Amino acid sequence: MIATRAVHFAATSVTAGGVIFGVLIATPVLRHHAAAATSLRSRARWGIWTSLVVAMISGAMWLLLQAASMSGMPLNEALTGEVLSTVVDETQFGEVTTIRAGLAICLAASLAYDGAAAARWLRLAMAVGLVGSLAWTGHAGSTIGASGYLHLTADALHATAAAAWIGGLVSLIIFLATAQIRENMSLVRDAIERFSTMGIVSVATILLSGVVNAGILVGSLRGLVGTEYGRVLLLKLAIFAVMLAFAAINRLRLTPQIATIGSEQSSIALRQLIRNSAIEATLGLGILVIVGVLGTLHPAVHLIDPASP
Repeated sequence: MIATRAVHFAATSVTAGGVIFGVLIATPVLRHHAAAATSLRSRARWGIWTSLVVAMISGAMWLLLQAASMSGMPLNEALTGEVLSTVVDETQFGEVTTIRAGLAICLAASLAYDGAAAARWLRLAMAVGLVGSLAWTGHAGSTIGASGYLHLTADALHATAAAAWIGGLVSLIIFLATAQIRENMSLVRDAIERFSTMGIVSVATILLSGVVNAGILVGSLRGLVGTEYGRVLLLKLAIFAVMLAFAAINRLRLTPQIATIGSEQSSIALRQLIRNSAIEATLGLGILVIVGVLGTLHPAVHLIDPASP
């Protein structure tokens, strides 16, 4: 279950991040550079299609595993029409999975008709819906009352911002590795500056929504350090801090070098930025594995007795 959830989160984030990067960064940067846009489009679409297929397959596997878990049966016995239809029709997880499958199909259709501007914005809406709806598959989906709406909103924003950053990093690497783009350093600078701005917004959203989620699921310092959920969350925060360090190096040191110094040194700075971005993306995918683990653990707030010292 943990592996399936982690693969699904990673594939969904790369898919959504790729679409967000394409619509908000690559398209405006390359609007007057048809050859570079065509070269990038073929590579980027292959990556988005691959990650979308992996997301759909892992989503189906997650549904099967969830059916076995909910029914209390072994997996081979749970794979019956009666059990699966009960899970799909009568549980929140099944209903959300059905909606998300529809979003994935609409996203695939918009990818097939890539030329129209309307298809790009439809693709963006479907991608954001696909990743944001993950909130209803985790702890946020079972939080009741007014705090439940707050939790769902925060979790959906958290997932979307993470996809824009982590999945966007994958697309940024593909963008910077495209030969026709690397030959034009002004395109490189424009894309990096736009992505940097998007990254700042994403990080701010992740931090704010993460505080809300932690307040609901952890609740106290004792919950953070005294439970398995809290300690796994601390590991996630440590990796997140390392990602921020690499992002700061990219923004504060390497980006200005690319913008201001000679061509040879700009190329060196660009290679370093691509390397750092690859490290960032790898760390981000590691965080998504941890998210897969956290979703299987009882929240810390339920494990700490508020009356105990």
